[in-house]
Amino acid sequence: MSHMESIRPTSHDAILAAALELFAANPGTSLAAVAARAGVGRATLHRHFASRDDLIRELSRVALDATDAALDRLEEETDPLRALGRMFERLVPLADRFHFLAGLTVDDPEIERRYAAQLEALRGLVVRLREAGVVDARVPDAWAVRVADTLIWAAWSAVAEGSVPARDATDLAVRSFLHGLGGATT
Repeated sequence: MSHMESIRPTSHDAILAAALELFAANPGTSLAAVAARAGVGRATLHRHFASRDDLIRELSRVALDATDAALDRLEEETDPLRALGRMFERLVPLADRFHFLAGLTVDDPEIERRYAAQLEALRGLVVRLREAGVVDARVPDAWAVRVADTLIWAAWSAVAEGSVPARDATDLAVRSFLHGLGGATT
């Protein structure tokens, strides 16, 4: 076996990579197109993923793994403003791979639990930002968390469509969060 053969992705990995690429461009892409891009037959694809929902479920898990890794140890950052910036810095570059998942949902308690855990970690950051005087005490945690989550999605969408470079999207998300939730009166 040559070195090149030893690093060839498994069919499972090739299917996931093809699905990420094709669904990012068109979430309605057929499974036949995914199989063709992955270089496998439809029967092979269906051995790994019995249905489109199963494939989307696995892509959601992959996205959750990547976002968990991006958020890992963020709570150890002592400056909550720096933690906010790092959160966006780490999450925005994932846009090209995962933005399309926001419009695709599957019923899966594990995925819902993991997403809820990420939102709870984000709530912890909001609490720290409030304690530092960055988030107005009158803004409910749930609202601030939803705003941050929506800004992540907005940054992902802008980067994916090419209207904003990733670095600018990160800065815009941080600025939008800070100025939208600051203590200034209107």
